Amino acid sequence: MPKFNYRAYSGSGDLVEGEIDARSSDDAEQALFLRGLTPFETREARPASSVARFSFGRRGPNAAQIAFFTREFATLEQADLPLDQSLRVLAAQCPSEALRALAQELLKAIVDGASLSDALSRRPDVFSREYVNVVREGETVGRVGAALTDLAEMLERRQDLKSRVQSTLIYPALLITLAIISTGVVLGTLIPSIAPIFADNGKEMPPGLQFVLGLQANAGAIGVALGAIGLAIGIAYKMAQSRPPWRIAIARIYLQLPVVGGLLSQFSAARFSRTLGSMLKAGVPLLQALESARMAVSNQFISDELIGVIEAVRGGSNLSSALAGVPLLPPVVTQMIAIGEETAQLGDMLLRIAAMFERQTQRSIERVMALLTPALTITIAAVVGGLIMTVMNAVLSINDLAAK
Repeated sequence: MPKFNYRAYSGSGDLVEGEIDARSSDDAEQALFLRGLTPFETREARPASSVARFSFGRRGPNAAQIAFFTREFATLEQADLPLDQSLRVLAAQCPSEALRALAQELLKAIVDGASLSDALSRRPDVFSREYVNVVREGETVGRVGAALTDLAEMLERRQDLKSRVQSTLIYPALLITLAIISTGVVLGTLIPSIAPIFADNGKEMPPGLQFVLGLQANAGAIGVALGAIGLAIGIAYKMAQSRPPWRIAIARIYLQLPVVGGLLSQFSAARFSRTLGSMLKAGVPLLQALESARMAVSNQFISDELIGVIEAVRGGSNLSSALAGVPLLPPVVTQMIAIGEETAQLGDMLLRIAAMFERQTQRSIERVMALLTPALTITIAAVVGGLIMTVMNAVLSINDLAAK
């Protein structure tokens, strides 16, 4: 009879692991229920080496999985389930092994007496500081479910924006791939088969064919040179990123680039506003929320500018006045923040600002892609068309040789 490894919880909430004989996984779970255990994982026993490979090969959850986990967790907490019971449900029902393992790890910490925020803080590779702070404030005011709901909405919006960007890049990537394949076919098969005909007849090849064959003959050297240049640039960039003044200077240059700079500013403003608004709604103090929102901004120049905002607020200034001198936000945004402060709805106003910037970012990306796609098409057509013209010119020259 097959053996099954299992993990289950006893009536007192203790984690129990072991092995049981059963005809199937369902039979194993039924037998465990009869023993008074609540199974959340049963797997047919494998040789030790296979289990070891499985364990060491397991990867942590990605951003999309964490957004899903947070939404499911929030739903269970909003239903007023006890915290440990919510985690047991997640450990049993999450679709991925990484999420089930994460739920089990959090549950073990909770059973051992840790708070949820403390349990989350033990996995900084998965849960950011802003995530932990929102949950901690939710615990303080007894609104863990609401805090998780706010986090789920924030993470889902980030994933939605990321998915939209990736979707818009699919067609250009497909065009580039097809261009590379077409160029490879022309260079690898057609042109090499034509060149010997001219050599056999002692005739000079057309200039275009000579140029293409020269590129082909020196492809290795050109590739090495380009690789060396790319490596040097990569090393220099890495060194610059390790030095704060250079890193800030590079980030500022990014913001000054045409098109790209505007997109980065909009994206940073959306992320800053979304993070700050979510944390304020969860009850996080303003200074602490500002620091977490600053850390959420990936552009180092903008993040450095926000340090001055935090210091101004710490010195007694209101947020709208402190943000007035930051180029990250246009004047209309600081006016909206001022209204939010006056009406004691700063968190809601920041979330509206975030939604506005997210829409602007999406529209900007769509406009860029609307221009990039035909530009890529024309460029690819010119390259492939030029190669085809080279081949056709060579074929016509061969016909002239045959006529003579």
